[in-house]
Amino acid sequence: MTVTKSDLVNRMAEATGWTKVDCEVLLTGYLAYIIESLESGDRVEIRGFGSFYAKERQPRLVKNPKTGKVVSVAHRFVPVFKPARNFKKSVNHKLLNKSGLSRNEE
Repeated sequence: MTVTKSDLVNRMAEATGWTKVDCEVLLTGYLAYIIESLESGDRVEIRGFGSFYAKERQPRLVKNPKTGKVVSVAHRFVPVFKPARNFKKSVNHKLLNKSGLSRNEE
């Protein structure tokens, strides 16, 4: 299942009692601020959740697996999200329990 922006807005509205319009404005503004921060080269850190930053990628040659043609990929920056340690552990633990696997079976 994929969680969409409207799903997030609905959950925020239910949790806060605010209108969906207010929640959408808040979420849109929050996401825009993260994008603006990354565009200016800043790192956005949300303690306990994770951090967003732009990672530099050097130019390189890559092979298109479909055509076999080698193409050049330019120097670029890509947005990256790195989850906090407890966030990663929590997701891993919940999904392992959901799938019926224990840590010893990994």
